[in-house]
Amino acid sequence: MPEQGKSLELSGETKVKIREIIERLNDKGEVSLDIWKPLSARKSSDGTLDLLYRNRVVGSEKDPVFLWIYVNIVNEDVRVLEKITFKKEHVKWITNSIITLEKT
Repeated sequence: MPEQGKSLELSGETKVKIREIIERLNDKGEVSLDIWKPLSARKSSDGTLDLLYRNRVVGSEKDPVFLWIYVNIVNEDVRVLEKITFKKEHVKWITNSIITLEKT
């Protein structure tokens, strides 16, 4: 679980705990905590938050399925801007593609 007690200052004086954001997403039906286990959270420089989850149902220890969510907090409301599910093989493919592009 990401740093549960850590507070994030997202917009001015608004401080929100990561755990609260994860619970709000679950309550809104955006991410079911029965299916997705929170792994990591990172505040971006633009004030948004990146959340990484692992699927509890699909995938395996050797071949897990992940969910990345990009959220914004506006007036105490959590808004999902982007969601992507992926596997490790997808990250390797993207990384290799970027490296190849940089060489050209």
